[in-house]
Amino acid sequence: MKFKINPKLIPLAYQLSKEIYDKAISHAEAVEILSKDGQMNAGSAKHYFDNFKLMLAGRKFSMTFNTASMEYFLLNIHKDYHNEGLTQALLSLYKHINYYEEIQNTNMKSMWKLFNTYKQLIPLPLPVKNLSDITSNIDVLENYLVSEDPDKRLSAQNLIKQGTCFLAYKVNGEFRFAPSRYLGYIDNRPYKYLIDIDGTETNKIISDILGSRPHQNEHIDTMYTNYCKQLGFSASEKGRFGVIRKYWELEIVKDNTDEDELYGGFPEGKMIERLHKSRERNAKVIALAKKNFKKLHGKLYCEICTFDFKEIYGELGEDFIEGHHTIWVSDMPNDYKTRPEEIAMLCSNCHRMIHRRRPWLTMTELKVITPDKM
Repeated sequence: MKFKINPKLIPLAYQLSKEIYDKAISHAEAVEILSKDGQMNAGSAKHYFDNFKLMLAGRKFSMTFNTASMEYFLLNIHKDYHNEGLTQALLSLYKHINYYEEIQNTNMKSMWKLFNTYKQLIPLPLPVKNLSDITSNIDVLENYLVSEDPDKRLSAQNLIKQGTCFLAYKVNGEFRFAPSRYLGYIDNRPYKYLIDIDGTETNKIISDILGSRPHQNEHIDTMYTNYCKQLGFSASEKGRFGVIRKYWELEIVKDNTDEDELYGGFPEGKMIERLHKSRERNAKVIALAKKNFKKLHGKLYCEICTFDFKEIYGELGEDFIEGHHTIWVSDMPNDYKTRPEEIAMLCSNCHRMIHRRRPWLTMTELKVITPDKM
């Protein structure tokens, strides 16, 4: 939805937005000033202030400005908050345009024009110089993919979803993927530089560093499609703008991590296990699942082998059990909320054995494997 404003009020709306952001005035006081004598309705005033805050955070806003308001805000954000502020504001506008065009089935030509105009004011980042720079960016991307911040996860997923040329890097036998436009700049993070930055130059730079050019590969493309599915979204049939995806290949050697120890070091799916572990760390749902289980059964024990930590370890084992997520992470949408009944009570051994193979064993399958030990 677009809201209107008297052009003479735009500077005041911006100034009040800044004062709210700097905590020099309350939100309610600013709304009262901007809506005084009916010059603007209170709802529209509130949206101006909210949009300003979201723009400085690089987050999506849903209520759209008119062109004059957006241009004034971008111009003055650049003046007051410099390149970093403008980068965040443009990221926010980029997200807003995509959101608005989708729900309204329209083309925001004037907003795209502003976006492309002000993007030229941001200096291009320095290109990567060596493999270490590339792998540093990979580490940041993977941390975003398992972040508890939904905006970070979504930004990383969108990079992977919308790329054309990818580095298919293999870690302990498992393929993962990072787009060239993201990897090609030093000290990058997802969306630090805008998503539609030209990847032509980064492709040349990465090719020089790796000593090869990206190429089409049906097998790797299938692996890419599976990787996207595991991360919770579907890959497009082709890359951005309908271009067939191309790949470089790279083997990355990493030391074993705690996830190797927990999941037996199997050669695929470690990123998904990290996602799995991240979701299972929701302490509230685990605690509630244990409480419900104990209320129903009178104690905590393994649902596969019936092991009871308290029976063996006494007071030390009181109320100890591991919570196992019975829903596959790849079947969960990004905003999925785990329910207590989806958490099973498992001892450490059974929990490790379930995750020992790919695909993961079900609880029933593990019981069948060792029925004489149950």
